[in-house]
Amino acid sequence: MRGKSIFKKRYFTILVLLLIIVYFGPSFLGGYSWTEYSAIRHTLPNENGKVVFEKEFKNKKVVVWDTGLNKYVKLIENNFWFLYRSTSVNGLAAETADEKMKTTWLASQQKDKVYDALFAVEVLDEDIVKVIVSNEANLEGKDLSLKEVKEQSTLFVEMDVKDGVTAHYTSILHSEIRNFVFRGVNADGNVVSTF
Repeated sequence: MRGKSIFKKRYFTILVLLLIIVYFGPSFLGGYSWTEYSAIRHTLPNENGKVVFEKEFKNKKVVVWDTGLNKYVKLIENNFWFLYRSTSVNGLAAETADEKMKTTWLASQQKDKVYDALFAVEVLDEDIVKVIVSNEANLEGKDLSLKEVKEQSTLFVEMDVKDGVTAHYTSILHSEIRNFVFRGVNADGNVVSTF
């Protein structure tokens, strides 16, 4: 009878320790969370919301988190099968002069001269169905066709708009981080907004 009582106490102690590890584990694991949702929800801005856009890139996922007041783009990594971490976050706040788009981008260094780059756009004009991000040389006063832009850029990203938002992740060199231009394109392939 006494043996069963000791076994129950040990079982209970182990169960309590496991619950503590599961609850407090992420704070000891370098910002990793047990679920993708926790990595999205419990990182900056740490507000309730919902995922309105997501796109996977191998072990990374780009999500746009809508809190109702603001939208944020987040890069979520899954390097250890069951552990998730938000490595980059930025608000979509830079509004174009024509008020047709809100844009953001950020780049964080991963290796020597190699950066994780994240681009996101909230489209405020329903005519925009695609956003192109490029880094062509700054040619003030010269309107370029999209073909010329592609030829003069080392980075040319086409992002399809879904439910008013779009986002993209890529790995780029330090030399490519320059003059990012966001172009909103309509269904006819015409540029209707530039930032």
